[in-house]
Amino acid sequence: MVALEEAQVLRAETAGIARDATRGRILSVALGLIAERGFAGTTTREIAERLGFTKAALYYHFRTKDDLLAAIVGPAREALARLVEQWPPRPSPSARRRVLEGYLDLVVAQHELIRVLADDPSAHERPAIRAVAPLADRLVRLLAGTPAPDTAQRTRVRAALGAVHAAVLRSEAGDDPAVVRATALVAACGALGVQAPRPSATA
Repeated sequence: MVALEEAQVLRAETAGIARDATRGRILSVALGLIAERGFAGTTTREIAERLGFTKAALYYHFRTKDDLLAAIVGPAREALARLVEQWPPRPSPSARRRVLEGYLDLVVAQHELIRVLADDPSAHERPAIRAVAPLADRLVRLLAGTPAPDTAQRTRVRAALGAVHAAVLRSEAGDDPAVVRATALVAACGALGVQAPRPSATA
């Protein structure tokens, strides 16, 4: 009886691992096609064909393109939620820099996804992207250091985030990632008006 139960558990675990691997492959292929053709220009049929699946097999994992997009965006949205939810509404200047560093690391980790979606207006109004908007607004207010930033403060934040995005998303193949990160952080801190870490701390 014990051996039978152990075999059942092992089969269930093996099936779960295979299902997760399949989902991961689907998401990777879907993101690649969206990068090529845009969200609006990518169909579930094309995703299934690229995978060598039937549409029914794809529907077993994801019923719609919006479900796919939500799964693709999910890890980045969760990381952003963890980042913004750990700080008080009025963070100190040093805390604002740490928020900025956390966001920079998020962009580094999710650079392919962010680059694809930033260049695809057809994805911006989808539910999965709209769900990120409150978190992005919270990020802006944290970086501004106040729950009600004025125009100048919001402009500083936009400049800081623009520095992060431009540095990371437009970096070239031969660029040293550590130098890109360190330089982006210094530039973004300057735009935000907070003290940047010393060079040794950013390397």
